Amino acid sequence: MPRSLFLVLFALAGTLFYWSVSNATAAPASSQGRVVVLGFDGGDHDTAERLMAEGRMPNLAALQKSGTFAPLGTTWSAESPVAWAALNTGQNPSKTGVPGFVKRSLFDSNGEEVISGGRPRPTVGHQRIETRPLSSMDAGPLINFLADFEINLLSALVLLIVFAGFFFVFKVLLRLKPALSIVMSLSLGLVGGWGVRAAKQMLPDEVPGVVANPVEVNSFWETAGAEGKRALVIDAAMAWDRPQPPGTQVLGGLGLPDCRGENGQWFIYTTDEFEFEKAPGGRSSPTAGTIFRLNDWRDDKTASEVFGPKNFYEMGLVRQEIADLEAQLAPENDVGWQEGNRLRERKKDLEVRAADGARTAVAMELERKADGLVSVKIGGQSQDLSEGEWSDWYRITFELNPLIKAQAVTRVKILNLKEPFTLFVNTLDIDPEKPQFWQPVSQPREFSAELVSRTGGVFETFGWACATMPFKDKIIDAPTMLEDIEFTMKWRERLTRDALERDDWEVLMSVFSTPDRVQHMCYQFYDREHPLYDEELASTKITFFGQEIELREAIPAIYEQIDRIIGDVLASLGEGDTLLVCADHGFKSFRHQVNLNNWLVKEGYLALKSDLASTSINFGLEFVDWKNTRAYALGLGMIYLNLEGRESAGIVTAEEARPLLDEMRAGLLLLRDSREGYGEKVVEVVTYIDDVHDGPYRYREGDLMVGFKPTYRVSWGTTSGGLRLVKDDQGSVVAGPIFQPNKSNWSGGHVSVAPVHVAGIFASNKVVSLPAGGAHLLHIAPTALRLLGVEAPAELDRGALEIGE
Repeated sequence: MPRSLFLVLFALAGTLFYWSVSNATAAPASSQGRVVVLGFDGGDHDTAERLMAEGRMPNLAALQKSGTFAPLGTTWSAESPVAWAALNTGQNPSKTGVPGFVKRSLFDSNGEEVISGGRPRPTVGHQRIETRPLSSMDAGPLINFLADFEINLLSALVLLIVFAGFFFVFKVLLRLKPALSIVMSLSLGLVGGWGVRAAKQMLPDEVPGVVANPVEVNSFWETAGAEGKRALVIDAAMAWDRPQPPGTQVLGGLGLPDCRGENGQWFIYTTDEFEFEKAPGGRSSPTAGTIFRLNDWRDDKTASEVFGPKNFYEMGLVRQEIADLEAQLAPENDVGWQEGNRLRERKKDLEVRAADGARTAVAMELERKADGLVSVKIGGQSQDLSEGEWSDWYRITFELNPLIKAQAVTRVKILNLKEPFTLFVNTLDIDPEKPQFWQPVSQPREFSAELVSRTGGVFETFGWACATMPFKDKIIDAPTMLEDIEFTMKWRERLTRDALERDDWEVLMSVFSTPDRVQHMCYQFYDREHPLYDEELASTKITFFGQEIELREAIPAIYEQIDRIIGDVLASLGEGDTLLVCADHGFKSFRHQVNLNNWLVKEGYLALKSDLASTSINFGLEFVDWKNTRAYALGLGMIYLNLEGRESAGIVTAEEARPLLDEMRAGLLLLRDSREGYGEKVVEVVTYIDDVHDGPYRYREGDLMVGFKPTYRVSWGTTSGGLRLVKDDQGSVVAGPIFQPNKSNWSGGHVSVAPVHVAGIFASNKVVSLPAGGAHLLHIAPTALRLLGVEAPAELDRGALEIGE
């Protein structure tokens, strides 16, 4: 059936069944001043204080004189999703349900996650993957209309509507004979009924792979919204996929996946002869990248594909066809050898397709031009680029079927024009103007599109928007990464400036994640004692926010941008408005890795399997002899007991638990760096999680939390439930050293550092009376609610700060 006719029929059906309700009246503006909460991920108090003393942060210094500037205490652990969830809600991690980027999950023998009685395994802690019914989603008028009706009833209704409409046209308006009018109208009605049935069958009953938010409690703006206060929230962490009280508008930040439903997949396309895997395979990088070998240039042209989300619609068809083929190939069916081979080949092809989730793709064509440019064409959109030049946005449509599409935005950069030619394709972000219905980036869903309209263009939506991972993997250089960070921060500032100009809110929260990204990657240039510090590299000149600086100045430069933004926001405040500046945590240089599982082995708490044959079996706790293990570590600083009744092979009884924790705590506090030339104690504090957290989701956290002294951090291997394995002189696999230098570009850190050393910034244009223990991020939510005149829920862990005029 022609698509135009198909659309006409549905437009007619939708028109006849469409009705709307008027918008609820917006709450009147508060007679008091408004509240602005300005967040800077990784804004370190000590660094800011030092730069203020140097005269590099005059706006923050002015707040210190006329209002407030102080350290802001952070959470155990000082991880962004943990800390922001606590700051947003005023509740500790055992209440929010967010234990960290990585959490310990327990799985039964069937692979199902359980609360107790399972085998430990590291899993993602700040996201939850769900399958959701289509009926629960706002998929747009057409899909919602189709999904709401039983297929036979819907087909019959459309047949009748189309028949009636065209019969009126043919008989009354065109004055055709009754019989001819009936035949023609019925024919078109049957086509309409068939079309709507075909369209209905394109819709799945449920959508797999939805990235859900694990936060279990309300944020302060949700509480305020329920009481009639209007809230506008920009790029807030752990804020996507939440209920929407009236009057709240929220653009999510950290936690949001990319268009593929993943955590920031990026891509390299290269003619490098040492890369062998072409599309659709590719070679995986250590973090989240895929490197594809391009075909050799032919007539200055080559081509590949850009791969989008998995096609859950096609996967359903593929699985069904595989099942049908398996039934046909059953022993009792004599299909003959020739037909059997054909069926087996078809089944093999389908299994290959299923293995990658029937992933969608669009064509990419590259053409070298005589003027030193390369035409990069993706999904039909072409841009001419020179070496080192970033593209404008590509807006890409990945089609799952004619009704279901995923829209993405991305930018690319030619890293090397000569051989080997190398093209970097950044993360495929969800298009904010056309977000996929199963993974909206804002509440309400149309809010992100409104922001595109108001600010004049699309923007990044992936929760970790900056290109830190390709730099960590040493695929791109520091200038490229910092160019991308500057691009991100400018767009976030543009969104914030637009929000400040609006009059439809009583509370505004805007979060800038870029300070965190710069510090993670640039401490190697800032800290002369870092293992990667190189004087020549640190002296490299770059342009950053319009100024020529050396790489060593990247961290101070991003703090100067923090200060400039604070000044701009201060200038926009009205009389009586209150500004609260906050950060989720601070920062320190990350020079040394500590392998906690190696320490547990050395001290006799963790036993290795006796039959380890390779040093590569060093992750995911696969090396553990559970029958003889009392404790293990995974995630970013947490240690767990192998507890009887909780872990499936637990051996530590409830009576033994606290004495064992005491023993391990005492040992960790005595731990010294055993490498030659060091020797200092490395652990500042070890906390019993039971003593600092309480709530229904306590089971998602560990038993002990290690807080290291500055420059030490839990190792990369420990994070994934791993340890360092080596071979001894006899060739046996044994646990390696506890300490090792951090030679990763990820050179700054905060996770597993004692919270006292990674306090964030807190500032206000008002004088704040600080409690004896100082300000803590758990104070922010109740303080914002009090300023709004909203009573804080009883379950909040701390009260409001006292704020003067």
